[in-house]
Amino acid sequence: MRRTLGLIALAVFALSVLNSAWSQDRAHDLASQAASQKPAKCPTPDDLTLKQCHDSFADGCSQAKKPGYDAYLDFLKDQDPDPSLAATKTLGQSDFSFLEKHLPKTLNSRNHSTLADTFAPIGEGNIHSVVAFLYFAEDTGAGTPPNSETCNCKLTTPGTFDYHLGIGFDPALAAIAKTHPLQTSAAMTKLEKASVVAEMTPFTRSSRHPKWTIDRVAALQGQQIKVVGQLMSDNEHFNKKDDCGFPKHKSSCWRSTVWEIHPVTQFLVCTASAGCSDSSPDSDWTSLDDMP
Repeated sequence: MRRTLGLIALAVFALSVLNSAWSQDRAHDLASQAASQKPAKCPTPDDLTLKQCHDSFADGCSQAKKPGYDAYLDFLKDQDPDPSLAATKTLGQSDFSFLEKHLPKTLNSRNHSTLADTFAPIGEGNIHSVVAFLYFAEDTGAGTPPNSETCNCKLTTPGTFDYHLGIGFDPALAAIAKTHPLQTSAAMTKLEKASVVAEMTPFTRSSRHPKWTIDRVAALQGQQIKVVGQLMSDNEHFNKKDDCGFPKHKSSCWRSTVWEIHPVTQFLVCTASAGCSDSSPDSDWTSLDDMP
């Protein structure tokens, strides 16, 4: 009975997504291409420019002799949707909790393509918006070692790494975020565990949003923001070590769900003194592209 109720709830959620997605259906278009994405071997990473990487390796590449990464996942990560695309649905905390709860138990770090037709009806690949608070922002190239990824052709030159944004819905945690806690602090751990990840990808930043620098984004920690972008499940992190929504997760988990907004196509900041909601007029929001 419980499984039946879960399937009914998922069907209702999918129907709400389909009803709101009349203007676009990227989800099913992308899913139809899942089987054709294959792992590839790329040349010496830093012999490629970021544009060459994007144009020639749309599903990522690796230096491994026998690349075995999830090529469909990289294909999704490498999307560059037009910023003018409107969101088909606004997601709140309960939506992410619902989506996390209904992830297939068969999902693992390499089988995203086999489940593409399961994810498409609930909107993976479509453009969504989230009104939240910015908990933290980090340049994944700033670590030691830097987090070079197959979706970015394992490039290691400056400007070729993702920005990880932690967004969430708790004003009390937003107040903590405003203090800019250190990465290794207990406060940052608390922020991470409650966060939904949104990612600004390097090609999208360089080709469309040159003002999206890590300093400009990080300066907005604790503020109310709206992110718009592609809904995607990052199955690399669907495990008890990373995902705090995973059954019997470990204390080391650092994200509330594997569902992400990735890539971000619009980033807006609330400028209304009373705060903003999804129904706020455009005049209450300022694009990061337009901020001084």
